[in-house]
Amino acid sequence: MAGPEHECRQGRKCDDRIRDAAGEWHGAGVERPDTLCQYCEKRAFDALGQLWDDYKSLEAAIVEPRGRVDGPKIRKTADRKIPIPLDVDSLMMAIDDETLRWAIRVTKGDPLPGTPRDRVRQCVRILRSSTGTLVDLPRRRVAAWMPYPDGGDYDGLLELDGVDAVLRLADLHRRAQSTLGLTESKTERLNDPCHVCGLALLMMDISESIIKCRGCWNCWSEEEFARLNNPMAAA
Repeated sequence: MAGPEHECRQGRKCDDRIRDAAGEWHGAGVERPDTLCQYCEKRAFDALGQLWDDYKSLEAAIVEPRGRVDGPKIRKTADRKIPIPLDVDSLMMAIDDETLRWAIRVTKGDPLPGTPRDRVRQCVRILRSSTGTLVDLPRRRVAAWMPYPDGGDYDGLLELDGVDAVLRLADLHRRAQSTLGLTESKTERLNDPCHVCGLALLMMDISESIIKCRGCWNCWSEEEFARLNNPMAAA
């Protein structure tokens, strides 16, 4: 019986990825092209569902900054305002913008609260209850902030579908967890020997897709490592 014809949209970043005989990583098999495997989809839906809690935690970090957000605790005084950490403020706005963008498309324009806090809560509630509709949304051009190569952003257009939506929302959860200092480093040991020192001491940081050797302490991106260790690519 033939296997699945297509692979998970996440490709090498798929949570359930597989490795072929040539050492190349591939996304898990899926029935429909350009979709997520069940494992990646569930992980993304779970992350999306935590965005309201993330927003509240970021909100609290502004009132009472601590940890990775700003370092030492700062006490409030009656005559001096605490400066808002810019990374926290911009991330809260990004959560508001992105959840609003997709809630509008899912509900086809139902009215939503006017204040950011209430709007995020309602949008996340809508998206959590409509994940099937969300992930199946067709591709469409949407406005989005695009980075300049030398820094800064400009208002551009992207073509995004429902799979892009859940991945972008899940990424906001990961960013929030990182900003709040709640992300644990996840590593995976590789069986291959290092092509530099020959020792089987390779570890991959899954969140960053960085491969490091604990023998010679060299490191590579996942793409560079695959190229250097693929005889066909080197030929």
